[in-house]
Amino acid sequence: MAVSIRLAEAQDAAKWVDLLRATLGDEYPAKEAYNPASVAAQLDAQSGNETWVAEEGDQILASATVLRPIEGNVNPVANLGRNLARPEAYSNGAAELLVRSLTQLLDQRGQMIVVRIPANDNPQQIIYEQNGYACVGYQPLKHILRTRQGVLFYVHSANPVLASRQPISESLPQVSDLAALVFENLNIPNPLTVRDGATGYPLQTDIQIHDATLDDFELWKTQARAANPLLEVSSGGNRGAGFLRLNAEAPCRAILGQRGSQIVGGVAFFNDDQDRCVRIMDSFATDDLSTGALFNHVVRLAQEQLSAAYVEVDILANCPKLLKSTEQLGFVPIAYLPGFCVLNGRPSDVVKLIKLNMMYTTETAALTAQAARMVKVVDTNFQDQKIGVAIINLLRTLPIFSGLGDGELRKIARLFTQKLYRPGERVFNKGDAGSEAYIVMRGQIDICLNEESRPIATVNSGQVFGELAFLDGSPRTAMAVASQASILLVVQRNAFNELVQREPHLGMVVIRNIAIDLSNKLRRANTALSPVKK
Repeated sequence: MAVSIRLAEAQDAAKWVDLLRATLGDEYPAKEAYNPASVAAQLDAQSGNETWVAEEGDQILASATVLRPIEGNVNPVANLGRNLARPEAYSNGAAELLVRSLTQLLDQRGQMIVVRIPANDNPQQIIYEQNGYACVGYQPLKHILRTRQGVLFYVHSANPVLASRQPISESLPQVSDLAALVFENLNIPNPLTVRDGATGYPLQTDIQIHDATLDDFELWKTQARAANPLLEVSSGGNRGAGFLRLNAEAPCRAILGQRGSQIVGGVAFFNDDQDRCVRIMDSFATDDLSTGALFNHVVRLAQEQLSAAYVEVDILANCPKLLKSTEQLGFVPIAYLPGFCVLNGRPSDVVKLIKLNMMYTTETAALTAQAARMVKVVDTNFQDQKIGVAIINLLRTLPIFSGLGDGELRKIARLFTQKLYRPGERVFNKGDAGSEAYIVMRGQIDICLNEESRPIATVNSGQVFGELAFLDGSPRTAMAVASQASILLVVQRNAFNELVQREPHLGMVVIRNIAIDLSNKLRRANTALSPVKK
């Protein structure tokens, strides 16, 4: 019997649920997906979704849905989701026929297509690549199906995408490496890079942050247009939850930043309770001081209150300050989407980034050659995520690193090595060159002027020592001895200086914190000496 391709209708709900059970079993977390009445509403044309099926006889073999975009979206992109196929749909060609038919239809409409494919679904990878799709990204641990799984992003371009484009900042090497592979996959000329010394927005400012409704956010965003705010977040995607993108009517949340009596910025975000993630949907700011602090607030909210496994955001590639800020907060670029946002009639590239709040693991599923190369690039970008959580948590508590985001802390953490000292063992002697700084991870260190003197200071777990001579390499003015078995984190001065040259904001924050600490110590010393002077 021949396979036919047709648009699904509400009365197909029971057959679609049967397809869902054949592909995902009964374990999909959103149980409304198994309710024929709920599915019928999704299949109805009034929903704004467009579901196509490959049918043989009275059985649906495969299905895919053109998801409804957010209202007002003018981006030329069709978001293809809810891709389901029975095993026999691959062997008899039904799955391939559905993909080919949908691709031709959307090509005729002049739309680019983006589709999410589970990384463990090698047959789908092959079918989409055979139909002219290119792999443009990989997001680990994105969806909860039977287990939490990574997905690959594939794109099909109806027309040549961007013969010319703006240069990419050299300050964003992870974005540049990802973009280079995507351009190669799409046969697009690789753009130039520009050495712009891009720095991010400050992550801590004096603004007050308030919870708000989406209506409040939209109102203040409209009023902010008089300041001509920079559009930085691409917000044209679907708002549904989970792999099947259900519950698209779930409300967005928002925060607003206030300085004095003025609202100076805001962020709108969606809490996906199926995948346990937060998706940043939109933002605005009337100055250069608020955006970083607002994003920092959403990141902490997602981690501390919403227990989100990750935070994701789509940022325009020509916005290096926000891209740099998200890097400082620990976001990693996982997909590069050429021409996915239209500004003033001109397409712009979009970078998809995520901040994982869970342990990163390397993908082990069978992949096509193209997908494997993409996974390798993204895996390289996540190397910092493999730094021990205990070290990151320790650095986060230290005043010397106050004001740094998780991304910056991970870069610092990579510089440290661990050393074990036995009781009575010297860490350094008086007169030694100050080429290292130390953090006590466990144990206790005594600071002495000489071998016979009593300790003039004791450094305990979670404290820093040796940082002043470390800054200029001057000789040590005292000796350090382990008074008990101790584990120290040690950083070399040359390695730190090289990092500061690449990340000047990081260096400025650390030096400022050291200066504040030194100033406080001098004040305390002056206070202690003032009675003696009298």
